[in-house]
Amino acid sequence: MSVCASGCQVCAEASERFAAVRAASLVQRRRLDEPDRYPYAAGKHTLHRSSCRQIQQRVSTVGDDDSMRMRGALTRFAHDGAFGSGWATHMRMMEPGEAAAWVKERTGPRGGTHYRLCGICTPVLPETG
Repeated sequence: MSVCASGCQVCAEASERFAAVRAASLVQRRRLDEPDRYPYAAGKHTLHRSSCRQIQQRVSTVGDDDSMRMRGALTRFAHDGAFGSGWATHMRMMEPGEAAAWVKERTGPRGGTHYRLCGICTPVLPETG
């Protein structure tokens, strides 16, 4: 894949959205550095402990704004809708209260669950308030 020429309209139009997704990713990455405060991590359907090896494997370095890697990431995001490793759009580090809300959002009216607990790190369900 070639990098867009400077001034590409598609990349220019996507740059604000890319910056917002990247900023959210940085917040989540910083939360990973505080496992006592943010002991839970979740993807779309699975709840993990933040120390789970699957979470640790998905962490990627974000890079500087001026790096060639970030320009390439913007190009992929703008033209293909892809965001590198997908950390920003798929993983969320949570405090116990946030994790309890995440579980509640994924529990049906009759108690059926629309999530699963990671089989590797086997997290304990957060207490609901």
